[in-house]
Amino acid sequence: MIKSTLSLLVLLITTHAFSQDNLKIKEIDLLVNEIKQSTLPIKRDSVILNQPELGLKMKTYLTMLINDKELKKYENFVDATMTVDGEVKKMTTSTTFYYNNNKLIKVEEYSIEADKKNLIDWYYSDSKPLLNTLESYKAADRAQLLLTMSESILKQLLK
Repeated sequence: MIKSTLSLLVLLITTHAFSQDNLKIKEIDLLVNEIKQSTLPIKRDSVILNQPELGLKMKTYLTMLINDKELKKYENFVDATMTVDGEVKKMTTSTTFYYNNNKLIKVEEYSIEADKKNLIDWYYSDSKPLLNTLESYKAADRAQLLLTMSESILKQLLK
């Protein structure tokens, strides 16, 4: 009897924690959707980096959505072409940071190379990684790196 009661208690606690995380994820996705639908003015810039001696042509597009002193969205979109031994390889990557009250809430990343497409979502709460869709033992390191990058972006843009 005690064993089954303990098992039930563990199940309830786990289910409750999972449902709280699910609710937080849904809240974050709603905020991100609002940001995507926003009519706030968008700031854009681009950087061209061509290094023919390395066979590299790269163009980076930066997009920002800022409301007064509050960063809402920062996107880094890269279109790159590499030539290696006469073979041309194209790659497109994007990393988009979303914020609420200047706190990172989500990062959406994707990359496309040839026929291979990768999509990864990273969720954050209280300046800590909450959940991600990367199935790799390196996911925790990447989540922390994105958080560090986000802090640098905020410092540079909101001086």
